[in-house]
Amino acid sequence: MCGCIGFYLLFPLTDGPVWCVDSGGYVSMHITREPLYPSFLALCRVIAKVLRTDALLIAVIFQSLLAGFVTWIAGYVVRSVKRGSRILQLMTVFFQFAVTFLCRFAANRGSAYTDSILTEGLGMPLFVLFIICLFLYIRTGQSRYLYLTLGFSFLLISLRKQMMITLLVMGIVFAWYMLVREKSVRRFLCLAVMIVGVFLAGKLFDRTYQYAVRGVWMEHSGNSMGLLCTLLYSSDVEEDQALFEDETVKELYSEIMSRADEQQLLYDYAEPGWLSVSSHYADSYDAIGYGIINPVVEGYLSEHYRCSEPEMAMKYDEICGEMSRTLMRQSTMPMLQVYIYNMFKGLVNSIAQANRLLSMYAVAAYLAAVAAAVYLIRKKKELERRIEANAQTEAAQRDRELIGQIDCSLCFMFIVVIGIIVNALVVGLVIFAQPRYMIYGMGLFYTVGSMMGYDIIACRKELRS
Repeated sequence: MCGCIGFYLLFPLTDGPVWCVDSGGYVSMHITREPLYPSFLALCRVIAKVLRTDALLIAVIFQSLLAGFVTWIAGYVVRSVKRGSRILQLMTVFFQFAVTFLCRFAANRGSAYTDSILTEGLGMPLFVLFIICLFLYIRTGQSRYLYLTLGFSFLLISLRKQMMITLLVMGIVFAWYMLVREKSVRRFLCLAVMIVGVFLAGKLFDRTYQYAVRGVWMEHSGNSMGLLCTLLYSSDVEEDQALFEDETVKELYSEIMSRADEQQLLYDYAEPGWLSVSSHYADSYDAIGYGIINPVVEGYLSEHYRCSEPEMAMKYDEICGEMSRTLMRQSTMPMLQVYIYNMFKGLVNSIAQANRLLSMYAVAAYLAAVAAAVYLIRKKKELERRIEANAQTEAAQRDRELIGQIDCSLCFMFIVVIGIIVNALVVGLVIFAQPRYMIYGMGLFYTVGSMMGYDIIACRKELRS
């Protein structure tokens, strides 16, 4: 554990807190930010006053301590479920280290997320804990792991709305294991109710936070803008103008599209090919959202209304929401193509980096994972036939243990890959799939790959004996 924590502490001690573009919004408790991270930073400021030190340094040291602890936990869990394998434990730790190392020294950002004033500083280690606890609950059925899974999901959705994916991941995993495999409808329904409870608890926390900070019972603002940027990017103004019934929203849409067209930020200006389209979309996203939507809509509101910040934010959401609902009826082909390309880019960025060479590697890595899973399933059936033929022998006992190991790896692989796929599907729909949003499960993907490789070697040895 000391080695894991020491590795992550190197970054805040050498680089100090890294201030990013979005950091100001979290520190200032901006109305568009989810409640948990601004609350965390506020707590750090209180501690800093007592200790007479820098609040941001306290924040990144805590993030680094959390990441080190989670990395150690991940290694410990893998070792405990894989016959005490020190090799797999070290590989698990290495893969978590590698993600941070690549962010710091290989990526354009040039800093570790644990060392940055961003939600990812808490979100990435918490997501790893979420996946691990979900895996342990499925494997053991112990209630404590279920409550931990639900608790980490609550923290994650309170950290950033993208982490609503944890609710979908739980739903899919519970449906597969409780409905399909165990045929336990009652148990699944109980778990589904708990998932809904986490969702509602997140909403309640958000509203309570906004009430405490602003005196208004509301959720954070800006939820409609993400999808709207995508819908505007793929929109054809000549066709889609006719969809609007509200003249005010129609005029704002026309103004936004006119500015976006002048700056060549729309789908029609992208070069053909998935990488070109997805890259052009990524470059256009913030320019449309922060450079055009915000000035146009906020300018209209400030000209026509005199109201408080929360009231202005709610009116902003009303306009963006109405525009999004209208543009959902646009021609599906450009919108679908942008979504598919962006989703594919998200899948690549989840385990590598989106360029032509590494995208081929990512496809090969996913196919290798599927091939390894299919191979292990077939060998598991072969081992089961051997047990039937020699039920009481020592070899049969070894086969049973090996089947348990295979089940363990396949379960972990299923949960990790579901997390990656759901994240890519959701992120691909509402925002550009940059690595910051995609690499939550990167280290775990390579961990489950090494676990399956370990089992393949064990199968070959056992079946030759």
